[in-house]
Amino acid sequence: MLWLVIGLPAQLLAQDCNLSLRGQVLNADTGLPMPYAGIIIKETQQGVQSDEHGHYQIERICPGEYTIVCSHLGCDHAEQKLQLQRNAVLNIAMKENAVTLENLVVTGSSNKKAGTQTSSELSGVELDAGRGMGLGESLKRLSGVSTLNTGATISKPVIQGLHSNRILIFNNGVRLEGQQWGNEHAPEVDPFTAERITVVKGAASVRYGADALGGIILLEPKPIRQTPGIGGEAHLQGYSNGRGGITSGMLEGKLAKLPLSGRIQGTLKRAGNLQTPNYYLNNTGVSESNFSWSGKFQPEHWVLETFYSRFFTQLGILRDSHIGNLTDLSNAIERGRPLQDGAFSYDLGRPLQKAMHETFRVKLAHALSETDKLSLQLSRQFNRRQEYDAHRRFNTLPETLDDPNIEFEITTWAAELNWDHRLGRNWRGALGSNAQKQINTVDRGALIPNFDNFDWGVYWTERRFKNGSPWEYEFGLRYDLRHLHVAEQGTNNLNEDRDFQNWSASLGVVYALNEAWKLRFNTGSAWRSPLVNELYSSGVHHGSASYEEGNSDLQAERGFNNSLTLEGTRSGRWSMALTTYYNLINNFIYLQPRGEAQLTIRGAFPAFDYDQADARIMGIDWMGDFALYKTLHLESKASLLSGWNRELKDYLIYMPPLRFEQGLKWGFNEKKQADHPSFVRISALWVLQQKQAPTTDYAPPPAGFVRLDAELFHTLMWGKQRLEVGISVSNLLNTEYREYLNRFRYFSAEPGRNLSLRLKVPFNFSRG
Repeated sequence: MLWLVIGLPAQLLAQDCNLSLRGQVLNADTGLPMPYAGIIIKETQQGVQSDEHGHYQIERICPGEYTIVCSHLGCDHAEQKLQLQRNAVLNIAMKENAVTLENLVVTGSSNKKAGTQTSSELSGVELDAGRGMGLGESLKRLSGVSTLNTGATISKPVIQGLHSNRILIFNNGVRLEGQQWGNEHAPEVDPFTAERITVVKGAASVRYGADALGGIILLEPKPIRQTPGIGGEAHLQGYSNGRGGITSGMLEGKLAKLPLSGRIQGTLKRAGNLQTPNYYLNNTGVSESNFSWSGKFQPEHWVLETFYSRFFTQLGILRDSHIGNLTDLSNAIERGRPLQDGAFSYDLGRPLQKAMHETFRVKLAHALSETDKLSLQLSRQFNRRQEYDAHRRFNTLPETLDDPNIEFEITTWAAELNWDHRLGRNWRGALGSNAQKQINTVDRGALIPNFDNFDWGVYWTERRFKNGSPWEYEFGLRYDLRHLHVAEQGTNNLNEDRDFQNWSASLGVVYALNEAWKLRFNTGSAWRSPLVNELYSSGVHHGSASYEEGNSDLQAERGFNNSLTLEGTRSGRWSMALTTYYNLINNFIYLQPRGEAQLTIRGAFPAFDYDQADARIMGIDWMGDFALYKTLHLESKASLLSGWNRELKDYLIYMPPLRFEQGLKWGFNEKKQADHPSFVRISALWVLQQKQAPTTDYAPPPAGFVRLDAELFHTLMWGKQRLEVGISVSNLLNTEYREYLNRFRYFSAEPGRNLSLRLKVPFNFSRG
C-alpha cells in the first residue's frame, strides 16, 4: 500500500470515456435536497434522476466541455457549462416557480434529520477512516460527541453528556432495539452499511420517539443504484495495535428493463489483544461477521423497499477487571494496571460477550398527489446477548462449562405510518404514528427479569419557510404511552405492571443574518420512562465487571432542552459552528457508585445503585475550519460541559471532561481528483482532567493528557481503476493516558500507538 501511495504516479488518469460526474440537487431558497430531479448532459443526452436525497451520478463520460441541464417539477430549469477532464462534483441549485404540474413520481425515503436542530454529518473519507473502529469511535470525529467505554473494544456514543437509552440510533430507517440498556452494550450495527452518519443534537423526541432526550444518530446507506448495470466497492483495513484486519465488500445492480435493483454487503473483522505503551491487555480481542441485503422495486408512483441485516460479534473483556476478593480488588484499583504484562494472542476466553442482532424491514410508499406521500414501514428485530464471567461454573456436567452466565433474547415488532405533506407553498410537515411490541426472555441469569412492553405514539410536525424571507420556523407535538409487564426474575415471580404516558413538544427558529451567517434556536420538552434494568437490576453485570442494583421507585424523566447555534460559512475560505445548550432534566436517572465493593460468589466487583435527582447539563460545542494559505487549513474543535446534581448539590458522574482538538490539514491533488482530494493531517487532542466529578467514585478522575494523531489520504488511478488509500497513526507519541469515561480506567491505561492502513476500491460496470 505504501508503494501504491508513493510509487504510482497520479498522472495515470484515464483519458477515455470513463469519467464520472456526481453531486446533489438542492433548493436554492431553503437548501433542502431536491429528490427525483432530472439531470442531462445536453450534448450527449446522457442522464439520470436524482435519488430521494437529491444525489445523482452520471458515469462513462468522455473528456470535453458540456452543458448540464437540470429540471424538476415546480422549478425553473438550471443550466451550467462544465469543462470535464477529471471526475468532478457539481451541486445544482434549483429555483422554485409558480407552475404546478399534475404528475409526480415519488419513492420512499429514510428518516430525515430535523430541519432547525443543530446537526453534524460524517461521510466520505472521514467516515471511512473510523469505520473499522466501530460506530462510537467513528463519531468522536464530530464536535460534541464522545464515547462511554468499557475497556478498549466497547464504546457507546455520548452526545452533550447523554448516552445509552437517551440516544436513539436508526439504521436504514429502523430504530435499533436490543439489549442496549447496559453501559457496556455497544451498538450492534456495522458502520460499513452506511454512506453517511448524521448526528442530530438535542431532544428529537417529537419526530423519532419519546426516549430521544439527547439526540439521534441516523445511519443512511448509499442510495440503491439508479442506472442499469453492476457496481460496488471493496474495503481492506489493517491495524498494528491488536494486529487486526477488516475486509468489507458491497455489490449492487439494477435491471435494464425492470424498475428493480438490489444490493448485498458483508464485513469480516478480527483482532487480538491490544497493547498499552507498557503492557498488553489480556483477552481484549474481537471477532465480527456481518451481512446485509436490500432490494427496491419502483414502478410509477410507488416504491417497495426491503432490507435485512445480521450482525454478530464476540468481544473479549479485560481479564484483569474480574477480581476474586475484596482485598485483591482494592489492590488492583490502587495499582491501576494488570498484575502481569500479558502477551499477544488472538484467543478469546472468559470473560466474554457474544451478541447477535437481526433486522428485517419492508417499506411501501405511494405518492398521493404532487406534494403528499404516504408510507408504511414494518420491521422485526431479534437480539441475543450472552455474557460469560471469568470463573468456571461449579457443575459436575462437563458440557455445561461453556454455557453463558447470562443470556437474553429480545424480539421487537414495529409499525410506522407517515404522511408527508405540503400545505400551500410555504408549509411542509409530517403526521404519523408508530407502535412497537417487545418480548424479552432471560434464558440464564437473574440480572433483569423477563418482561414485555408495548409502545405507541403519534406525532405532528410543521415547518414554515418562504422564498426570500430570512426566517424559518418549525414546531412539533407528540404523545406517547408505554405499558411494561414484568414477569419472573430468577426464582422470584414479580408479576408487576407499569404504565407511563406523556407529551413532548418542540419549537425551532432559523434566522439567516446574511448569506454567510445563520442563527438556530431550539427549545422543547421531552420525557423518558425508566427501563427494566434501571428498575429491577440485581446482581453482577459481567460485561462491565460491576454489581448493579435497580430501584423500583424510579419515575419518568422530564427534560427541558434549549440550544442556540451560530453557524457561518464562506466557500473555500472558512466555516464554523458554535452551539450553546442549557438542559434541565427532572428525575434524571443515573448510576451512583456505592462507595464500597460487593463480594459475590463470582468475585468482588465495584457496586453501583440506580438513583434519580433533578439535574442540569449545560455546555458549548465548537467546530471551525479556516484556510490559512491556499490548501492549508486550520481545523478546530472543542467541547465544554458541566453536569450538576441539583438535589445533592454535587456533580454528576460520567460527564465528559473538557476537550480541545486542533489540527493542520494540507490538501493536494484537488485538480486531478476533485471528488476525493488527497490530504495530509496532523492534529493534537488535549483533554483536561475532570475536576467536576463526585467524590464517591472508586478512583479519582485520571490526569489530563495530550495525544497526537496523523493521517494521510491519497486518491490515485491504476490504469482505469481508482484506488483510495489511507494511512493514519493514532497516539503518535505512544503516550500513556486514561479516559475518564472508560469504565475500566480503574484497571488499565488506554491503548498505545496504532498504525492503520486502509484501501478502498470502488468499481462500476454500467450497461454499455
